[in-house]
Amino acid sequence: MLGGADVPYGKLWRTGANEPTIFYAPIALSVAGIRVKPGVYSLYTVPGRSEWEVIVNRSTSQWGIEDQYTDKVKAQEVGRAKVKSETISKPIETFTIRSEPREGKGASLVLEWEKSRVKIPVQAAS
Repeated sequence: MLGGADVPYGKLWRTGANEPTIFYAPIALSVAGIRVKPGVYSLYTVPGRSEWEVIVNRSTSQWGIEDQYTDKVKAQEVGRAKVKSETISKPIETFTIRSEPREGKGASLVLEWEKSRVKIPVQAAS
């Protein structure tokens, strides 16, 4: 799937199936270095072999199909950032989003699927 016809490297992905992944920021946050105010956001990514581009967007009502990421939706982007991808030895069959604590403050939003893992740093904005 990742890097194949369904989720090709270098192409926008809704980071899930059907509708885009949505997250709620109860306070001002830094998501991969992107500052977000309290509110609801969609998360898109552009997967790559060694790094993924993370896209935080204010638009949450669009259908998640990538060709519906119109100029109007793109205009609502809060920001983009790149994070490293790592290869894991034991494949993950089902796309998984979870959180895990980070050293110091904050957490990582962890995306895992097949043999890929991406950790998106999240912390309270300073």
